[in-house]
Amino acid sequence: MLKHKILEAWQNRWDDVNETRGRFTHHIFPTVQTNRCIVDRYLIQAVTNHGLCPYYLKRFNLHDCNCRCGEDSQDGIHHFLFWCPLTQHPRKFLKPGMDIVQAISDPRGTKEIRTILSFVYQRQMDLFEDIG
Repeated sequence: MLKHKILEAWQNRWDDVNETRGRFTHHIFPTVQTNRCIVDRYLIQAVTNHGLCPYYLKRFNLHDCNCRCGEDSQDGIHHFLFWCPLTQHPRKFLKPGMDIVQAISDPRGTKEIRTILSFVYQRQMDLFEDIG
């Protein structure tokens, strides 16, 4: 009964509409679970939208930049994983509009996520353009 109460309180806190933190991840994982554990830094970025991308850099006033492709004003992690033409060469499994849970649940998807985000880290100077 205690475990049920704790999970219920956690879920209520996770669902709080007044909470601004974690909303990106809430859309991906609306239900809390004690058996879900993501330990890969690239996969964590894919489900939190926190990482090396213009959206995150601008949000935390770290760097005022955009993706050079110019196709997405948000330029979040999913832009690079699913849509960006500058990162399409390693993209075979990941498709625009694909559910991120499906992508991280398949070994082909996790491999591509790692490959693409590693490419973004290595080539950030070529992919990001200053706007400030």
